[in-house]
Formats: sequence, structure tokens, C-alpha cells
Amino acid sequence: MKKTISTYWPVAILLPIALAFCMHAGDGSDAATRHEETSVAGVSAELARAISLGFVEDDEAAPAVVSVQKTL
Repeated sequence: MKKTISTYWPVAILLPIALAFCMHAGDGSDAATRHEETSVAGVSAELARAISLGFVEDDEAAPAVVSVQKTL
């Protein structure tokens, strides 16, 4: 039994890794395809969210100030 375990332990490690790689590679979509699938509404929603959080602002605009109230 000890000989069997010492012989096949690499298979126990490599088989799940190989299966995960095959499942990930087999979905058929690459980065360019996923990038093209981004809709205009999704991009504008992300831009609106970034602006509302203060990540995007004019060069001359004052930085956004967020007040945080501490409650106990």
C-alpha cells in the first residue's frame, strides 16, 4: 500500500489542476470577445458610479470630500 501511495500522489495533485485548466480553456471566450460583449449601458453605469464615488473629476475641480460619522 505504501508503494502505491508514493507512486500515484502526483496524479492526485495534477489531475484536478488539469481538469480545472481544461474547463477554463474550454469555455471558448477570450479576452477580446468578453471585451466586445460589454454593453454601452454597462460602461455608462460604471462611469456614473466612478464619478459619484469621486474617482473621476476635472483637473481644476476640488477633490471630493466624504464625511464619515462615527457611531458607537
